[in-house]
Amino acid sequence: MRLTGLLLMGCLVSCSTPLPSLRKELDARSSSDLGCPEKDLRYKELDHMISTTKVAVSGCGKTVKYKFIESRWTLIHE
Repeated sequence: MRLTGLLLMGCLVSCSTPLPSLRKELDARSSSDLGCPEKDLRYKELDHMISTTKVAVSGCGKTVKYKFIESRWTLIHE
């Protein structure tokens, strides 16, 4: 039972979307949405299931949020 839990935890950790992958997918878009250079963007994971499903991207005094819907990152308004 303990081994099963460890294996499941290992899968969840390895299946998560790493920050470099998020940046690759969202840097240009977030930069445009925020009117801020990519180098000044900061990412914060808001929801996490098997992988990251919702993130906030901040830069230049503004923040936008994206949610992973139907295999793509969608700008959300909350």
